[in-house]
Amino acid sequence: MKKLLILSILYLSVQLLIAQPEDKKLGKITFLMVDGEYEDAADKAEKLKEDSDYRKNAWVYYYLSQAYFEIASTPELQEDYPKALKESFKAAYKLTKYKDKPEENLEVYETAKEFLSILKDSVITVSEIYYDNENYRKATYYLKNVTRFSPDDYAVWLMKGVYEIKSRNIGEGVKSILFAMENLNAEYVPDPVSTPTLIDALDEFELIVKSGEYDQYFKAYKYNPTQKDVDDALKLKEIFMKYMKQDEIISKEDRKKESETIYKTFRSDDIEDDEDE
Repeated sequence: MKKLLILSILYLSVQLLIAQPEDKKLGKITFLMVDGEYEDAADKAEKLKEDSDYRKNAWVYYYLSQAYFEIASTPELQEDYPKALKESFKAAYKLTKYKDKPEENLEVYETAKEFLSILKDSVITVSEIYYDNENYRKATYYLKNVTRFSPDDYAVWLMKGVYEIKSRNIGEGVKSILFAMENLNAEYVPDPVSTPTLIDALDEFELIVKSGEYDQYFKAYKYNPTQKDVDDALKLKEIFMKYMKQDEIISKEDRKKESETIYKTFRSDDIEDDEDE
């Protein structure tokens, strides 16, 4: 993730100049972004999305998500924008929601994919920090929002299910795990930024089932994972390990140290804003 964060500002500036919109109002936001005026860019994009002509314009949400992401990673702005990271993934959700409605949004969405990977990586890391510190509810909150703008990432769905079960939200956890496992197979190619999450989630699934700690809760939801389910998960893990880069294989303690360092960049408030839009 650190490499992605270092490259993000340079990447975004170049990308925006290459694929900037022709619309004059959007063009003004483009140059604010390139000049690093992220507060002004976010403000103009916020106002523009209230205009009926731009309410479903993908560029508005792309800029909004980018601008808040950069604000969230700027320490001197964090006090004034404590929810910047959350605003970034909320805008990313709208970008995904309107990705082909209207049709011309699809090209913008394709342009945005690399940025969305950067954003996903950041949000996953924040969720890991809360998980490592046994705040499973907050960890769930962040992964839930990743599934909103990346609904086909079954690695995230599986780990979300693990977090939900750990937080005793068993019903949602069972649904998330079943949804993920129904879609995970040998042909599935995980997103590079969430491949480590997939490996960890399969390990955690094994531990949850074998511990027996949650059996009584599972019964209430007519969920009865067996040794075969565990064996199948471990087989999938072996298959997906081929997508892991050597430098991504780290211990939980090392991950914790790295995550704490990154979290200082992406501090978030402790007030959850989990409304559906």
